[in-house]
Amino acid sequence: MKSTIRLSSGISCLALLACSTAAEAPGGQAGASSSTAGATTGGAGAPAGAGASAGGAPGAGAPGTAGAAVGGASAGSSATAGASGSSTSTAGAGGSVTSAGAGGSTTTAGAGGAAAGGGAAVDTTLTGAFDGALLQFPCGGGNPNYDCSEPSPCANASASQDAQAIKPAGGPATSWTMGGTTGTMYDVKVHIQGVVEPSWYHDGTRSAGTSSVDVASTVAGAKPYAKDLFQTGGTRLMFSTDNGNGFDYNSYELDVTPAGGGKASVYFLNSVIPTENPHTSSKTQHLSFEIDEMPTLKIPGGATISLTMRDSNCTLVQNCGTSNNNMCGNGARSVPFTGSQPAPPSSWTGKTTSGTGGNLNGQFVHFDVISVTVAQ
Repeated sequence: MKSTIRLSSGISCLALLACSTAAEAPGGQAGASSSTAGATTGGAGAPAGAGASAGGAPGAGAPGTAGAAVGGASAGSSATAGASGSSTSTAGAGGSVTSAGAGGSTTTAGAGGAAAGGGAAVDTTLTGAFDGALLQFPCGGGNPNYDCSEPSPCANASASQDAQAIKPAGGPATSWTMGGTTGTMYDVKVHIQGVVEPSWYHDGTRSAGTSSVDVASTVAGAKPYAKDLFQTGGTRLMFSTDNGNGFDYNSYELDVTPAGGGKASVYFLNSVIPTENPHTSSKTQHLSFEIDEMPTLKIPGGATISLTMRDSNCTLVQNCGTSNNNMCGNGARSVPFTGSQPAPPSSWTGKTTSGTGGNLNGQFVHFDVISVTVAQ
């Protein structure tokens, strides 16, 4: 679920009404001064002694005129009186909605305005097509067991060649540009779901800490067997140091690169602890897992967001169920992304299938942006 404009301080706005705060000042305090703005002005200011109707304290409201309230892409602004004469603002796409707060002021941009002040929500469309992106990595062929081959062409890694980046089926974008104001940092809460094979990574911080892959995801509504394998920071495995130590399992890396270059922030979607290295551990070997993760990413305005899946041996672990080496006897798990906005493509069946030679089911990931706020 998403809302186009929200404030973390508990302010809510209706399309044609002024804003009001969830907590008002005690009676007798001075209300804020009046404000007039918007496409239409009217003479409906709150009389003295009726401050509650203008968002201020009872008995101390200030007179004012109310303009048309603004949200989304409309232009103009609206204001209501609050306590102590200060204000909080949040911008829509080209307009603003203003409501008096209890001290200090914050302003945040919608799609196309400047932003300042932490915690205020902005339009989720700032993330562009990253919101709703579905990347599918189907099998290319092989026997109907727990592994299958990558689609051709694919080259095995070697001492002189890194693990190859595998393109998703159908040619969708694998990188997206963040909107907003360059130099402003945003907190982007995103729901990540899919089916992936696991890997371990050097350093970094896992959302699940040092917990085993046996631990279920704590995301609300996640299936009992879904996992949170998200990791912040660290480095992926390399042939020179990790061949034979899990390097033959695929990496899922999400990079956030600031506008104009600079060091990227790195995240991984399929991290397990080193002792459950899928090359050697029965808990992860030849298995794929349903992931259900909801991290908050730090993304500066204008940054590039990119997802890269790499495979060192051109072999993909199928979406085969939850028991080791079960030869896909349980069939593929389905993840329909119920409730996602935007909804997945109408052609989406809940699982990725392709290839020849039997019941072959590949891997996939889906991104659903839940909220965007100016970072504190």
